Amino acid sequence: MDPLSGLHEMAWASLRGPHHSSEDVPTQLTALRSADPVVRGRALNALDGAVLHQGTRWQVSAHVVPFLVRLIDDPGTPDRPDLTALLREIGLGDRRDQDLPFDPATAFGRYGAETVTAEQENLVVELMSDLEQEHVEDWTDLANACAEKWEADAYRATAARVDVYRRWLDDDHQEVASQAAELLTWLTPTDPVVAALLTAERSDAVRASANLALAHLNVSPAAVAERLTSLLRHHSLVVRITAAITAAYRLGPDLPGEALDILIGAKERETLPAFPRGWHRRAQRGYVALALQRLGLD
Repeated sequence: MDPLSGLHEMAWASLRGPHHSSEDVPTQLTALRSADPVVRGRALNALDGAVLHQGTRWQVSAHVVPFLVRLIDDPGTPDRPDLTALLREIGLGDRRDQDLPFDPATAFGRYGAETVTAEQENLVVELMSDLEQEHVEDWTDLANACAEKWEADAYRATAARVDVYRRWLDDDHQEVASQAAELLTWLTPTDPVVAALLTAERSDAVRASANLALAHLNVSPAAVAERLTSLLRHHSLVVRITAAITAAYRLGPDLPGEALDILIGAKERETLPAFPRGWHRRAQRGYVALALQRLGLD
């Protein structure tokens, strides 16, 4: 199946983006399949700018998600890890670990996104296109509500494809798989998702990423205790450390003594192994410190 099937059937020009019309989005999505890496790089940068601006999602953002997921899902698409990173940006913006476990109802309930009508959304788009015209009353409040709605729409479009990301945990490209685990951290932890995270073994990086996902998902300690305990003796240091972190998060004071030894040892090490892609911007030492704090230690 062509991952871009139906691309030109959408009214892209009518969808608001950071730079008014989104009529160039189909061209950018198509260019992501180019054989020329320069063309692909320019297309990726242009697409990023067309659907995001400093983490802000727009009316067009949610509509890009299905095509981006299908592109990533096709093994013939180049640069799939970079596209996965863009997907995460669209779905979640600049959210950080303090927002985990993630509750969409709370996250998108500040400005009244659920009450925005199509007429109000069209009005905001019109006003944004001509900022010199006289503003309507409550323009700012309405604009904030629409921005929140577009953010929620992008998240829901991303969250609707949980089964695809679960399958990506076994992807041949470990950077796609490790990012899929991080993405699943923000979505509903269904039983199949938890089972897939527990058994993810494509590579050490994927295993470590799955460990960190399980640290943040609100899952039963009984569901993960046996698996975490076995991973404390894994051959990879990053897997052992992330398993110990997850044990502290999920098991608390009931974690095995071996996990505590790993955390203390990690705290005392001069260097720690890098976290896998998806988590690589987090501070490894900070994670160890937070795990120890959960145990009443520092």
